Order: sequence, then structure tokens, then C-alpha cells
Amino acid sequence: MHKLAGPAGLVLAAAAEMTVPDDLDPQLWRDQAVLRAVENAWEAEDLVSVGALATGYDALLLYVPATVGGALTLHPVGNAERRHRGAFSTPSVYADSLARRAIPALPGDGRLPTIVDPACGAGNLLRAALGRLLSLGVPPQEVLGALHGVDADPVAVSLCRSALAADLSLAGRPTDPAELEHQILSGDGLSGGTPNQEAAGAGLTWHTAFPAVLDVEGAEPEPVTGWRGGFDVVVANPPWERLKVHARDWGGSIPTGLRDHRAGTARALRDAGRHPLTGAGELNAYLPFVETCWRLLAPHGRAALLVPAGIASDRSAARLLEALCAAGALDRLHLIEPRGPIFAGVSGRVGVAVVELAGGPSAVHTDVSAEVAVGLAGPDQPPGERAWQLPAHLLRVLNPNSGTAPLFASSIDATIVTRAHRRTPVLLRRDPAGGTTSDDPWKLRLVTPLHMTRDARHFRSGPGEGLVPLWEAKHCAMLDPNGGTATAPRYWVPRELVQERYGDLCDRGWLAGYRNVSTTVAPRTLLPAPLPVVAVGNSLPLISAQRLPLLLAALSTLPVDYLLRQKHAGANVNFFKLEQVPVPPPEAYDRPCPWGEGTIADWVLERFARAVVWAPHLSGLVAELEEAGVEVSQELDPVRIATARAELDAAHAVLLGFDRVELTHLIGTFTALRRQDETRHGDFATSIRVLQAYDRLKPG
Repeated sequence: MHKLAGPAGLVLAAAAEMTVPDDLDPQLWRDQAVLRAVENAWEAEDLVSVGALATGYDALLLYVPATVGGALTLHPVGNAERRHRGAFSTPSVYADSLARRAIPALPGDGRLPTIVDPACGAGNLLRAALGRLLSLGVPPQEVLGALHGVDADPVAVSLCRSALAADLSLAGRPTDPAELEHQILSGDGLSGGTPNQEAAGAGLTWHTAFPAVLDVEGAEPEPVTGWRGGFDVVVANPPWERLKVHARDWGGSIPTGLRDHRAGTARALRDAGRHPLTGAGELNAYLPFVETCWRLLAPHGRAALLVPAGIASDRSAARLLEALCAAGALDRLHLIEPRGPIFAGVSGRVGVAVVELAGGPSAVHTDVSAEVAVGLAGPDQPPGERAWQLPAHLLRVLNPNSGTAPLFASSIDATIVTRAHRRTPVLLRRDPAGGTTSDDPWKLRLVTPLHMTRDARHFRSGPGEGLVPLWEAKHCAMLDPNGGTATAPRYWVPRELVQERYGDLCDRGWLAGYRNVSTTVAPRTLLPAPLPVVAVGNSLPLISAQRLPLLLAALSTLPVDYLLRQKHAGANVNFFKLEQVPVPPPEAYDRPCPWGEGTIADWVLERFARAVVWAPHLSGLVAELEEAGVEVSQELDPVRIATARAELDAAHAVLLGFDRVELTHLIGTFTALRRQDETRHGDFATSIRVLQAYDRLKPG
């Protein structure tokens, strides 16, 4: 609490002033104390403390007043109520950046722009927008009418009004919070009715609340909602919570009534028709908020939003992203990988995206590309060489099944990967409308194995008759079923269950899987491995194909790993990402081998047999390779393994059409692999081996 000593002290003092019934809910006591503290600060004309209480509101939600040992204190109660209210205050560096992006200049016609935050909380973004207007020369006396906000939390709304009034007063325009009662409103910004839809919940009716902005006579109606007009500026950092409540996400401490409230909100979003791009599936609140922000925007307006990085790569965001690109509304998409936590109490591994929109749905744009930059350290880092252009049609070139955005780190990567997609088909192509398979040259099957939670009733803690061990991702490494960080299984599972779940996959005599928990900052992202016929946990999805050894060889290579990384964000290598990776089709391997006798397949399988870290329980794979005419030596020679893997990397660079410059670049993007090599060998040994192999296969 040391960082909140001021606000915390004010709230504690206010709590001590109150007469509190014994049965008063501690959360309600805290809320009333926060509001009393604001009143006290106003009475004392301490306007700086008013602003500090608003800024610290999200952290104050982590505590409730309590009497401990006869003394009143603020007692920590965890993060549940803060998450319930979506109260994660936007840090000033992000708030100021969003305000500058959304308001680059004042309108040329001298008008005061209309500004809204549809999930305003205690007002950090609106306060930044107010500061931006003042910095652009708008007199304090004129600013008040520009600001609008909505939030479902009435305490936050009261704080927002008070903080804006305090900021205006300090700027020279004495303001009472009551003057903002008709502009900063309490309500659900997602589920209210529109001119085109009846209300599906007790939400805010936007065009009734702000008729001067959204019910403008003669204005072109927004196609979905029917709102006429629109805001000049939208800024938002909406809630990021999934609407479906899982007890495990809340540590067993689900706020009272949250499950029913979220279920009702989800039904409203799905049924009302107001969110046709995001109101489906397992909803995360930020997506319908982004859609609402776009629909609230005037044809000439601008929006700047802070949202999870998943907006670029998650399937749930794909329809919205594609619609924004097709309309020419997506102006910039900057993905930020912070060096530390952005929000107090939230992991620093959580990446964010700054989304800038130019024009609402009624705007007409042609031949417009969005600027995308990945891996920025902060919101104000110039993108420089990281920036590349994303035209709408490229989404379906690079991710034909999902329409999600690629995640290139530079314009060089954009060029290399786009060319690769135009040359080579993806692993499995689906019809974009229905999701049915339209092209499957490998006869691929991706199988979700046993679920570590739902199937736990079948697990045994030790071996026994009729039981087989359970393999998890941590047991495996690249082409190595035993090379992970764990050396022994934790559980054993009935053999009959394995046969029932995996079916004919077991008939092959061996299985194959890949570690789906991986990041692009790890030495390698795609880590396939052959497996014995055992139980497999859900962190190790199974792969099946007619020519499975050949496919495993391809998936183990650096060029294919590089192509996957351009689609991957977060920690899970989902099926839909793997399916959309360019992989040479089987017929590419059936051509005469330019590097030896037989076919390319023969050559690749020989190297694959040398690249596997063999274990006695892989006899099924040994038999399959020997039946194909491949000699298998199970000698574990690290040099032989490394050489074979380098040759597989080089061969697939050739098959995918990469020249030496492109291959050098793509290897160089594996920075953690470089560091690992330099620590072990003193140089980037992998790069040296692969490039030498490439020169042997493709001289000149």
C-alpha cells in the first residue's frame, strides 16, 4: 500500500467517520468510504487528492476497511472485485499516448471535437484527452462540452466526474462534478437498445443519452445500430475479462452474483444483433467493446484503444479485424511487449496492442493499408523498421482459414513470408465460411488428447497392470520423447482408455505430438516428437498423417518454425495456427533428389532417422522407417544428430524457395537460440551448420 499512502489514508479516515451497521458488506463500506473521501477532499479544496483518489481507485479495490485488534485498517482481499469491475487504471504513459494518437490535431473547421470513453472507469483516459485538448490550445472554459463517458461501475463514474471537474478547476475553469452528470453516465455500454435493435438487457441507450452526437438529423445512419452521427474521438481501455465465469479463474472466490450477471450479459450480446462481428462464442468483453467503439465513431473520427495483443492472432477477433481492414478503418496496430507489468498486479508477460481506427463504418476508404508493428517496448517507441503495411487482402493470403493477422517483426519478414505463402500451400486449408476442409494434401489429423482436469478421474499415481504412462509436454524436446525437463511420468492411465480416445492412431505402433505450450521468445517454438503408444496430456496434441515421418521431419525444421512464429502470440500453439503454416506438399518430396539417389523423400527420411533421439520404446517408428528402406542406427551421436538436423533445415529452405539471404535472416530471428549456442559453443553453431549445409545443397 506504500504507493497509495495518500489515497489509502484518505479512504481510511473517511471510513472511520462513518457509522457502519454490523452487517454492512465490507465492499460496500469501502465504496462509501471512497466517495466520502472524495467529498472530504472537495470540501478541503484539495483538488490534487481528488485526482489521486481517481487514479488509485483500481488499487483501492484490493482492500476493504476492517477492524483488526481494535484498530481500523485496510485489509487485503485479493483481486476478484477489481476484476469484476474491470478496474485496471490505464497508466499515464499509455493514457497520454492514446490521447495524442486519437487527437493528433484539432478539427480544421474550428469545432470542439466530441470525445467519448465507453468504459471510462475512474477517468484516466478522459483526463488525458482533456490534457491533450488544453495542450492544443483549447481554452479551459470550452473543454467541458467535449467530454463524454460511460461505465457500469457507479463508484467509478462518480470518481470520473470529480476528477475531471478537479482537473478543469486546476486549469482555470472552476467546475462542479454535477456539471458532468449528463455527460459521464453510469450504465452498461454494450447491451442497450439502438434505433435498429430492441434492448437485450438493462444497458445504456446511447442515442437517447447523447442525442446531440448520435441522433443527428440528416446524418447517415450507422449500418448495424442505426446511430446517426458519431463521436469525433473514441478512447478506451475496455475490460479484458471473459464473460463465462470459471471457478478456477477466480481461485474459488467468485464475487456474489457475478456468474448470473455475466451470463445475462453474454446472452444479451449474442441475441441483440448489435455485435454481429464479436457477439458469438466464448466472449471476452474487450471485443464487443472494440466493435462498439468503431460503431460509435463518426465517419471522419479517430479512435485509439488499448486491448490485449490477442486481437491480432485470436480466432475470436478475426471477423472484427477482417471487417476493420476491409473497410479501411484500421489505421495502426502496434503490438507492445513490455519489459515489465503494465497494470499493477497483472503479469508482465501479458502483451498489449494499441489499435488506431480512422473512420466509423459509414466512412468510405479504398486501397488503404494498416501500419502494423510487433515487439515495441512501449506505446511511444517509433516503429522504424518494425513497421510494415497490411492491406485487407493479405489476411487471407497469410492466414487463409482464420483471417487473423500475421505478426511480422519487420517489413523484411513481411516480404519473405508473403512470398512463401504465394509459393507453398498451407498444411491444411479450410473453407472460410463453414470451416470444412477444402485442401488436405497430407491427410492431416490433429487430435486433442486427454485433458489434465476433465480426465483426471482416470489417472493413477503409480504403474500397474493394464496401465500405461501419461506423457506431457515437459517430457519431450525436439524429436526426442525423453528430452524434456521431466524425466518420469506423474500419472498412469488404463490402456483401454488410450485405445478408446486415440483409436486407429495406436494401430501404427507409435504416436507423434508437438508441445503446444511455447512462445516466440523461446529458442524454438514448434517442437514435434515421436512417442510410444502411451497416454498423452493436453499440452502435447497428437499429429497423424499418411506419411507421418516425412511430416515430422518438415515440422522439425527452422524454416517451418519461422513461418509458424509469424502467426503466433501468447503461449499456446493452437491447431488453427499450425494448419496455416506453409509446408511443402507430399508430392514435392516425390521428385528425383538433386542431392543423392532416389527421391527427395528418401533423402529426407534418411536424415530424419539420424535426427531423432532414439529410445527403446520407439520400435514402431523404427519398423516403419525400415519398411520404407531407411536404415536406422539408434546410436546417440550429438554431432551426427546436429548435422542431420542442419541438413533437414537446409533442404526445407530449398523446398520452400528461400534464398541464402532469406535463410540467413530467418535463422537470425531465433535470438534465444543464438544466445543458447553462444553460451554452449562460443558462436552461433546452428546458423553455421545450416548455412554450410545449404551451400552444399544449393551451390552458387
